[in-house]
Amino acid sequence: MRILALDISASPGFAVLDVKALKGGQKKIVLVHVDSVKTDSATPDSQRYAYIEAKTVQTIHEYGPFDVVCREHFTKGRSKRATQLVFGAWAAVDSALGRYGYAIDASNEFTPSAVKKAATGKGTADKDEVEAGVRERLKLPDDFTFKTDDESDAVAIAIAYLQSKGMIG
Repeated sequence: MRILALDISASPGFAVLDVKALKGGQKKIVLVHVDSVKTDSATPDSQRYAYIEAKTVQTIHEYGPFDVVCREHFTKGRSKRATQLVFGAWAAVDSALGRYGYAIDASNEFTPSAVKKAATGKGTADKDEVEAGVRERLKLPDDFTFKTDDESDAVAIAIAYLQSKGMIG
């Protein structure tokens, strides 16, 4: 199974994971690709969204097809402006997904607390704890680095999906 997990913001994170069945019913989770897009607040929103859409298209094109696409559910921004940016980024991502025939089902959206709990065991974990939980779950080497929290969060979203479907404990 191949999963595309998205942490959508004005600087979104993308994670592609493969889940392989092992003997005895165990699952091996392999991080195939992780990346993020940094957009500049000095750039017009339309250009920021175009860049996010282009990066999403690139990820789908290079790493698809996907069995599942999932994302973190957006509940509320820090401000009206932050909310506008996230919804604009969502629209850009959804446009790219639609080009390839993908849509995100509501059952494949996870609250921030569910994502944190899946990665760490507690729904109030901070960003460093989420990254540490992701590293442990995937047994990432010490020299592996995430460029941004958005990248480790995207991986945590995939972990939340796998837990919600009973594929991992």
